[in-house]
Amino acid sequence: MEYLLLFGACTFFSLQFVFQKLFERRAREGVAVCLWNIAVSGAVAVLFLIAKSGLPEDMNGTSFLIAALYAASGLICSVASISAMNCGSVAGVGIFCLAGGMILPFLYGVFALSESSGLFKWLGMLLLTVSLFPAVMTKNGEERTGKRLRYAVLCSAVFLTNGLVSIFSKMHQISPRAVDEDSFVLTGALLRCGAAVLLMLFLAAASNRKRGTRPFREMFIEIGREPMTRRLFLVLLLSAAAYSVMNTLGNLLSLRCMNLMEASVQFPLLSATVTVLTALFGAVFFREKLRAGTIVSLLLTVAGAVLVAVQPF
Repeated sequence: MEYLLLFGACTFFSLQFVFQKLFERRAREGVAVCLWNIAVSGAVAVLFLIAKSGLPEDMNGTSFLIAALYAASGLICSVASISAMNCGSVAGVGIFCLAGGMILPFLYGVFALSESSGLFKWLGMLLLTVSLFPAVMTKNGEERTGKRLRYAVLCSAVFLTNGLVSIFSKMHQISPRAVDEDSFVLTGALLRCGAAVLLMLFLAAASNRKRGTRPFREMFIEIGREPMTRRLFLVLLLSAAAYSVMNTLGNLLSLRCMNLMEASVQFPLLSATVTVLTALFGAVFFREKLRAGTIVSLLLTVAGAVLVAVQPF
C-alpha cells in the first residue's frame, strides 16, 4: 500500500512540471507573467487549504518568519523554473529541482544539525552533483551559447531555491515553537500569493513611470504569446490551477506515506522516480528529445538516490 501511495505522489509531482511547461508554451515571457502564474496557483492552494483546515489560529513569530523565508524561496523557484523551461527541457529543470531538494538539506543536516552520514550517502551526493552538468550541456552550435548559459543560470537558481524550501521546512519542523503543518503551509501559501500580487503591482507602477501609461489589461490579462482569446485565457488559468492541484495532491500523498515508510528510503525513491517520470512526460507530451546528456544525468540521479537510500551493513 505504501508503495502505491508513493507512486501516486511521484506521478502528481511529475505532472506539475507538465502543467508548468504547458503554461510557459502559451504565455509570454517575463517576470510579470511568472508572477501571474504564482498568484493564481497560490490562490488555488490557499482556497484548498482553508477548505481543508480553516485559517491558521496558532501562528507565532518564529513560525511566521520561517514561513516567510519558505514562501520567498518557493516564489523565486517558481519564477526560475518557468523561465528555464522557456530555453530548455522539462527534464533538465526537474533534475536540478530534485537534486537541490536532496543535496542542500543533506548538507544542512550534516553540518548544522550534526546528523549522521556515511560513505554511501556521500557517494550518492557526489553522483547527484555530477548529474547536474550533463543536463545543461547541448550540441546546438555556438549561436545558442547565450541561451544555454541562461538555462544553466536559471536551473542553478532552481537548484538553490528548491533546496532552501526543503531546509526551511526542516527548520520549522524541528523548531520548539513549530505550529501544525496545515497552518505553516497555509501561511506560506498566503505570503507567496500576496507577494506575487504586490510585485505585479510594483512592476505595473514602474512600467507606467518609465514608459507612460500602460493599460492594466495589457500587463496582467493579455499574457498570451498569441492575441488573447477566452479560450487561451482559460488554458493559462487552468494550467496554473492544475499545477497547484498536482503539487498539493503530491504533498498530501507524500505526507501520508511518511507514516508508513522510513524517510531515508522514501525521499530518495521519490526523487529518483519523479526525475525519471518528468523526463518521460516531457518526451510524451512535448516531444522533447532525450539527448545523451539528459540520459546520463537521469542515470546518475537514480544511482545517487539509490546510494543515499542504501543502509550500510
